[in-house]
Amino acid sequence: MKFIFCALLPLFLSIPPAAAAADTAEDVFYQRERTSLEDLLNIKTSAASRVPVELRKTPGLVTVMTEEDIRFSGARNLVDLLRLVPDLEFVADVQGNTGLAVRGNSAIEGKVRIIWDGHTYNEILYGTVQFDRFPVDQIEKIEIIKGPVSVIYGGLGEMAVVNIVTKSPGALDGGRVYAGYGQMRQARGRTFGGYQFGRVYGETSFSALAHVSDAQRSDRTYRDFSGGTYGMNGDSELASKNLNLFLARGGLSLRFIADDYSLQERDHFTTILTTGPARIKFPVYSFEARHSLPASDKFRLESKFEFQYSRPWYETDAYFPYDKTVRKYAGGLTAFYEPDSLASLMGGAEFTHDEIEVGALTPAGSSYTGGRDGAKYDNLALFAQAGLDLPLFALTAGGRLDSHSHNGSEFSPRLALTKQVDDLHFKAIYSGGFRAPTAENIRLTPGIDPEHMRAMEFETGYKFGENLFVSANVFDITIEDTILYHYDPVTDTENYINSGRTGTRGYGFDLKFHQNGNSLELGYSAYSAAKNRVSHVQVSPGSSALLATPRHKAVLNARYHLSRRLVASPSLIYLSRRYGYDAAGEIKAYRELLLANVYFRLQDCFTRGLALGLGVHDILGANYSYIQSYDGGHAPVPYASREFFLKAEYAF
Repeated sequence: MKFIFCALLPLFLSIPPAAAAADTAEDVFYQRERTSLEDLLNIKTSAASRVPVELRKTPGLVTVMTEEDIRFSGARNLVDLLRLVPDLEFVADVQGNTGLAVRGNSAIEGKVRIIWDGHTYNEILYGTVQFDRFPVDQIEKIEIIKGPVSVIYGGLGEMAVVNIVTKSPGALDGGRVYAGYGQMRQARGRTFGGYQFGRVYGETSFSALAHVSDAQRSDRTYRDFSGGTYGMNGDSELASKNLNLFLARGGLSLRFIADDYSLQERDHFTTILTTGPARIKFPVYSFEARHSLPASDKFRLESKFEFQYSRPWYETDAYFPYDKTVRKYAGGLTAFYEPDSLASLMGGAEFTHDEIEVGALTPAGSSYTGGRDGAKYDNLALFAQAGLDLPLFALTAGGRLDSHSHNGSEFSPRLALTKQVDDLHFKAIYSGGFRAPTAENIRLTPGIDPEHMRAMEFETGYKFGENLFVSANVFDITIEDTILYHYDPVTDTENYINSGRTGTRGYGFDLKFHQNGNSLELGYSAYSAAKNRVSHVQVSPGSSALLATPRHKAVLNARYHLSRRLVASPSLIYLSRRYGYDAAGEIKAYRELLLANVYFRLQDCFTRGLALGLGVHDILGANYSYIQSYDGGHAPVPYASREFFLKAEYAF
């Protein structure tokens, strides 16, 4: 594959663009990279406040990835995209799964809410997310709120929220097809393809997005703590099928998502499956209806209803049979009132009902006691937020009260002061969040309490001239009643416990340069875990590092137009030394790493609307591995080796 790449590159770079013609809707779509830095900084987001606010004024530390950023990144999956955020890193869990860490703190189960077109993708049983399932070619925008957002999102928004929006009918304005292939050092990395259609017909808009992919997590060798090994090539499949349908007319919108994702793995929990891989499935089917009613120029009501059917962690083999069906019903009503340009009020209520049904395949150890064949939980949330633009600063104050049928009541506050004066802005934010025990936490430990978090965040930024913007931030995070997984090898039992205090404090900065469609962004984040008192996640007593996460992370991401239609996008990700278990009870330091990638994209190749992409991921062969962020007995999971990547898209 390396020789094929080298042979194709000169040809790829020499292909002339299609003959020039008058700008069409397609041209407009592909000229978004010409947006100025000021326009990028003035992007409005409602992810942190439910009310559209410019980035420098929104009451949260928010990163927005635009369709342009995603298209030119050459990302193969959501992991590639989120890795470009310095505050985030990925860690290992169990049974072939990975999860996020935020500012050094592990967030594997129920601590970061992942939203895909309004649908929450944290599975209800444990709160985990399968990040390899999301088709990045469907995405139009990603909004990442770093810090507690429970005031808006409840018990899954303790540490952060990732809000993903797919391409709208207006942005598509026709049809698109795409396909891609990736080749790792020793084996096929991935094949995928998809179809997209969207159109606006007067007051009616419609879109249909379909995607299918088959990938492998790695082609390297996994080694457990006892010395056992297996080659991941052929035994680490990641298979996904996704259908996303959207229809809107007037203030009413309907969306249906069918998502069939499964994976193969042999590393399981602590030791290798010797007789072959296990397949674990995570099917999800979601329907949502939303209606926005503008009662007047100043007052608006928004209602929603959602139904979701899922079977997370569905496994039918002899290794760990698990069959639980989950049905979620959710509804909400929110009122928005803006008496004038200086004030806004928002408030409402949300109700969620979860039903868990245990299937016949599930063994007694994973079932409910007392002859019960399932469980039901309700949660009622009341929330309110006020925004006031004062002479010295803009004030945002809000709170949310969640009342759960098992966990009791939790209150999440937020107070934010923001101000922008010409090219200078600052933010000061205090917020509280919580991680609600999920259904399996409650089943294994009925007395488990919610985890609580409070954070103070400060940010300031300044735009130097027309092309350069620099910002810096500091944060202090404290987590109490930390929910931890606990396994007792003597009795072969598992449960969850509330442990002591943990958390991090740190700082970061971001530099953005943007000129004539060319851009360079440098981001950095650092943390110290000196306040941590939880031995389960610490490297050593008093250590400033937590398991699996680098104390320092830097990301350099650039985009350069080699010609009008040809763009090169290199990126570098630096990770400082990480710590993790190398054997039972033994912690080692894993060396610092530099992940280097590059992607070339040629628009209107041979014919108008055809784009070709050519990229290399992990150019330097860093041999990165996902490290478990707690003492769970699982060895590091090898990441894919160097991968050459080809992609074609055609819009019509």
